[in-house]
Amino acid sequence: MRRARRLTALPLAAVAVTGLAALAGPLAQADPTPSQTVFTKKLLDDPKTSAGVKRMLSNKSAIVDPRSGFLDVTGDGRQDALILVSTGGAAGAVGLYVFSTHGQQTAQTDDQTSLKVVFRLQSLYGASLRISGTTLSVLEPRYAEGDDLCCPAKLRERDYVFDAKALTFRRTADHDTAFTQ
Repeated sequence: MRRARRLTALPLAAVAVTGLAALAGPLAQADPTPSQTVFTKKLLDDPKTSAGVKRMLSNKSAIVDPRSGFLDVTGDGRQDALILVSTGGAAGAVGLYVFSTHGQQTAQTDDQTSLKVVFRLQSLYGASLRISGTTLSVLEPRYAEGDDLCCPAKLRERDYVFDAKALTFRRTADHDTAFTQ
């Protein structure tokens, strides 16, 4: 059994409540890492990236989150890039992209393949991500009247599984779950 791995984008209010000052938000970072620079350019150059995400990346109201990373989520034994776009504020993670080389053949003389977007969610709010094998679970707050920003009553959890024939992820579940800290 594989252990679930989790990339989390915490809303700023939740960070303050839990006292994780070191994670106070990606916008506090002075210089982007090389990975952030590469994936920001890839997202800005991709015609399928939403106008809203492009606008936020261009005016720096959002960035490629430094907690984005590489992990095989397509099951082909090659690392895929899981890219979160984050505001650093209460909106937290607003976009998720999976870049992969899945299905690309390498030539005998050239082992180069190109990362391409195989999955995108571009209208998220305060999202977090849980990963188990080739299943991505995206959680977003479901606020009820009277909920504090840090503590929604429920989370909406959507599960996506990689479909190798379609070269994308397909939704397999959509349900509410209780919020626990």
